[in-house]
Amino acid sequence: MRVLATGATGRIGQHLVRALTDAGHAVRALVVPHDNRAADLPSGVDVVFGRLEEPASLGAAVDGVDAVFHLAGALTSRGCREEEFVRVNVQGTFHLLKAVRDRVPELAHFVYASSDAVYLEKPDENARYLPVDEDYPLLAGSVYGASKIGGEELCLSFSRGFGIPVTVLRFGATADARELVNPNSVFARWLFLRAAIDHARAMTAADGAQLETQSALETLCNDGEQLVVYADRDGNPEVRQWADARDIAAGCMRVLGSAAAVGEVFNMGGREPHCAEAFVAFLAARLELPHVKACIPTARRPWYITSGKAERLLGYEARYTVYDMVDDAIQMRETPV
Repeated sequence: MRVLATGATGRIGQHLVRALTDAGHAVRALVVPHDNRAADLPSGVDVVFGRLEEPASLGAAVDGVDAVFHLAGALTSRGCREEEFVRVNVQGTFHLLKAVRDRVPELAHFVYASSDAVYLEKPDENARYLPVDEDYPLLAGSVYGASKIGGEELCLSFSRGFGIPVTVLRFGATADARELVNPNSVFARWLFLRAAIDHARAMTAADGAQLETQSALETLCNDGEQLVVYADRDGNPEVRQWADARDIAAGCMRVLGSAAAVGEVFNMGGREPHCAEAFVAFLAARLELPHVKACIPTARRPWYITSGKAERLLGYEARYTVYDMVDDAIQMRETPV
């Protein structure tokens, strides 16, 4: 098949493009101008430079393709502003769908990458039930989450109104394995104390709870690097679920060409939830770093999704635990290029 991937240079996109080319598909990548990561895409990938916000640049991306993986978007983890969520995730998705409708009427599949943020009302409140499945109410308590709901609704409306075969994938929090051992990664704010302090200080509209969190983290800081366990005021550590980008890319491959996936919404997340205390202790031992526990008012309540529907209908399998990811990352770091 001829497949267009937006977000091709992202943490999931890079793995997906590689999997598509390995499977013999002809891949076109929509890449924003001046993205140096385009040079790392596999040879033979047709790179088209353009932006979702600029409709005139999308014709060359969609012309002649059989399927689209729409992974690109403005992300909270990248520090994007609220206006960007609306402009890229909502308006940009509309522009791409319109280009497909007008230029590729025989498209076989359009796969939209959404997020479990569509369910999350407030991180400091208990989930209505766990694990979160596809029937959980859409309660987005952030502009980002609302923008992903908007993107989903646009996809489904173009499916109903214009016959575009759509599948919506709601990804859980997803990391490249190397990010879990890198104090400069976007995941570092939950693992490395200095990064956590920097993130707390950068919060723009800090309220009393956020200021208390910042103070608690600063009190624990010393001259050396330390890892941190987030816990609530009663000492209960956070429970999170992180997926490996390799697993999510493999799950995307399961969707392509699946008649059972068309018109459906699937959660796609990590293998299992993990306790922050156990995970940070493991990471600290592997990195030979001390770790501390921060009992803070902004600790996130337990949150994890189920991928059961994707497992049943698509054969999705999350292979990597967060512990596997750390071991793989350290091995990659220690293996000479």
